[in-house]
Amino acid sequence: MTSQPTLFIVGGPTASGKTAAAISLAQALNTDIVNMDSRQVYEELNIAVAKPSEEELRAVKHHGIGHVPIKYHYNAGTHAEIFRDITQQLLQEKGSAVLCGGTGLYIEALLYGMDDLPEVDPDLRSEILDQYVAKGIEPLLGMLLQLDHEAGRFVRLDNPQRVMRALELCIQLRKPLREIYGQEKANHFESVAIQFLGIDHPREILYERINQRVDAMVEAGLVDEALGLYPLRKLKALQTVGYTELFEHFQGDISLEMALDKIKQHTRNYAKRQITYFNNRFSTTWISPDGWAEFVRKFATSS
Repeated sequence: MTSQPTLFIVGGPTASGKTAAAISLAQALNTDIVNMDSRQVYEELNIAVAKPSEEELRAVKHHGIGHVPIKYHYNAGTHAEIFRDITQQLLQEKGSAVLCGGTGLYIEALLYGMDDLPEVDPDLRSEILDQYVAKGIEPLLGMLLQLDHEAGRFVRLDNPQRVMRALELCIQLRKPLREIYGQEKANHFESVAIQFLGIDHPREILYERINQRVDAMVEAGLVDEALGLYPLRKLKALQTVGYTELFEHFQGDISLEMALDKIKQHTRNYAKRQITYFNNRFSTTWISPDGWAEFVRKFATSS
């Protein structure tokens, strides 16, 4: 057991082996895992979101897996409110806790809370939305980068909703994003040591792991799972890699082979963004798969 309460955060890219790594660490520490994946929270989503198996869930107690009905409005702030107290209780009772997941915003919300941002003028929001409908995201993206050339450090520039939200705030507050999103936040774990960890694979190996995992998901019934969810496809929770591409196939827009290729490509793109996020936003220590067992061994509790 560590001398100071320690929060271990096992994050980084999808398909890197976070779940197995977090389980081995939690077992060594004799503690629980708190989920930090924004899609594994949903009850009805399983294969496409790589939810831990029943065996993995039995190996270590997990909090925040499959507890939300898909139709429920759920976000990072809600997740933080529910699981911050549970995490602090684990730290107090067991001396450590393990957060596991690749959704950086969920991790930041739990550790530091959410930005206290104002409501945007409805007329401004309507005007920006009208421009988006008429001309697409490119003119709005150009306007945002004119107002703040470093906007890409704070928002995903390939996400129209995030771009429009950032543009609204820049215009209304007349400030760059670093001043809007970069305010000092509360630290809800001040007396706790925090270690940000990731499993480090060479990029080509990570991408091959992603391709193989998608193939394994198909074998496990991914297409049938997505077909069962197709009537609910407009729900926000289903705007997710692994489902949206198959919905295109079910609509007759693309072949099944093309849908699966797109899932692999989009998952690789997502993994790249996760690596960038965890490098830019957290002081992440990257550990090789071979080095993980040695890292865990340092914390093994005596029986």
